[in-house]
Amino acid sequence: MKNTLILLATALSLGATALAADSLPPITDGKLPQTVDELWAGYDPSAEPLDVKVIREWDQVVNGKKVKLQMLTFKVGTFKGKESRIAAYFAWPVESKGKIPGLVQIHGGGQRASKDPVLTDAANGYASLSINWLGHKLDDQQPEDAGTDWGALDPTQKHVGHYFSTQPAPFTLDSVPSPRNNNWFILTLTARRALTFLEQQPMVDGERLGVYGHSMGGHITTQVSGVDPRIKAAAPSCGGGGTPPKKLVDRPGSSNGQVLTDPMLVRMVDPLAMLKRIHFPILYQGPHNDFNAPLDTLMHNWEAIPDHSKVYFSVSPHFNHRHVLESDAAVVRFFDTFLKNEGKFPATPDLQVSLKTENGIPLATVRPDMASDVRSVQIYYSINPHALTRFWRSAKTVQNGNTWQAELPVMSTSMPLFVVANVLYAMPEGNVALPLNAECPTEYLITSWERTFDPADLQTAGVKATDSPERLLIAAADSWRDGYELGRKTPNLRMASTRKLTDPKWRGPLGASLTFDVRDPEGGNLNLKFDVNQWTAYPNLKQDTYYASVPLKASPDWQTVSVSLADLKSLKPNDRGGVEATPLLKSWQGITELAIVTSVARGRTVVLSGNWPDSRSIRNIRWVGGDYSEPVLMPGGKLSGKEFERLFQNNIDDSIRLEDQDRAQAGK
Repeated sequence: MKNTLILLATALSLGATALAADSLPPITDGKLPQTVDELWAGYDPSAEPLDVKVIREWDQVVNGKKVKLQMLTFKVGTFKGKESRIAAYFAWPVESKGKIPGLVQIHGGGQRASKDPVLTDAANGYASLSINWLGHKLDDQQPEDAGTDWGALDPTQKHVGHYFSTQPAPFTLDSVPSPRNNNWFILTLTARRALTFLEQQPMVDGERLGVYGHSMGGHITTQVSGVDPRIKAAAPSCGGGGTPPKKLVDRPGSSNGQVLTDPMLVRMVDPLAMLKRIHFPILYQGPHNDFNAPLDTLMHNWEAIPDHSKVYFSVSPHFNHRHVLESDAAVVRFFDTFLKNEGKFPATPDLQVSLKTENGIPLATVRPDMASDVRSVQIYYSINPHALTRFWRSAKTVQNGNTWQAELPVMSTSMPLFVVANVLYAMPEGNVALPLNAECPTEYLITSWERTFDPADLQTAGVKATDSPERLLIAAADSWRDGYELGRKTPNLRMASTRKLTDPKWRGPLGASLTFDVRDPEGGNLNLKFDVNQWTAYPNLKQDTYYASVPLKASPDWQTVSVSLADLKSLKPNDRGGVEATPLLKSWQGITELAIVTSVARGRTVVLSGNWPDSRSIRNIRWVGGDYSEPVLMPGGKLSGKEFERLFQNNIDDSIRLEDQDRAQAGK
């Protein structure tokens, strides 16, 4: 009997020890946290040993700087009695003097930790850690090497629904509905442990820590920025905007999704709950048309950050889910300013819009900080309420001393008005590294807050509809100012795209042909792609992709070629498994993106291929013929939750594919 009692006491003691070893206290008596402070109460990210295990280590020279690189794992914590460990890349400059700042880099959905950002950071004088939260095999990981092992939990994309859920599951922490069951909570905790890793490195100054991440990594960056006081600067990319408020969801023609309804997520997990708690400099890096952090939602929600003097933006024109080099340079300048105390970072440009003017045309005025360092100012505006397919017009911006102004003519006062300004500043001289061996530009990009006006605002102010349709789309495709271009140095991957056809000013007239002037000494084909009704921008219109190929003569002279609706072929298969024999597109309206491409694929099947050599020149893309008798198709489509998730994943896949192309072109 005595031995039995001893064994029972020992078992109870071991059980208590196992319970105590868990990194988070259990929920007792059904008492759930109700606030962010309660959610994180009692958790110390530095309390547990990290148990770092270096798998391998080597030296590399980046931008002329000797860098030490490690692949390692460390302990995130113990949950439900099982240890969770995460793999990472860690790099620092070998010849640094004294303690240096530290950066945590957080990869996006579908991706993995990468050497590229940490090597770049190290070349720029930082100790940098890239955490492999999704758990994919690292580039240098051998079969026998340990990697990310979440143990009893799984906050990865295997369980996408738990980025929006607090419900219990076998892979979650709590057995009752709890904010700690949400994937974002566990990933935020992991980012806090990454900060602890940096804080404990001998070369790192724990008082100068920053964090940045892309896409889902941008979301995590914003989350951890709201709960960890050790952070002194943060730069989320293409994520961290939070869910849209009801006023934006209800806007006619809006692309915003559903309002978040789970009260636990709203109060304790959504980025909006974190933004209210950020009191250090934060820079959002994103493009005009990002699907993961739509600009309207982000700008509205970031108003919640208490001190707007510490809020900065760098918004790349016309892109979706990627950046121009001038924006990447802005992130370098941002961290150098606030973590190294090198120079001054310009305040967010002051943008004001006057609706009441003598001629009835809205007038935008920009007064940028540090005017002597300004290289150029560009004011953009749009009348399209659908943020994901919106075309941003480049307004004619005129400088007068330290002020820049632009008139914003509109075609109708029944559509809203969106205005934003970009300021390019001179990049300080220095040997700065950018990812993928990209050459650092001579300028960096800073963006204003977005100014938004509903139709009622325009009508009350007496704004007049003075604008009219225009047939010329692109004057010189070599510059491609009104869209974006990728792969310019790779003839078989090069593309140029624009959303200009979503603007009623440049819609195709009924019966018109799309016409190009082309000069091509080598000959070949002009390949085109037309995306119709992306993100269900328009009601009662089928989503589809069409393509066309126009033969070009090999000639040093300009030749004129045209495409009519009859030349377009659908990528969607018909009921018999083949391609539609006749075009379904009856109008130029509803095209949300027009691209000059080298190839078009249906899934993995290439249906159109070719090259776009440097010797080819394209100009005067325009509408010829037809008339404007057709009523203008207005945005107003609505996405179901299921359809949104499908399109969202497709965009993630496209983004990863393009980033893989970037690495391939950089020789990675």
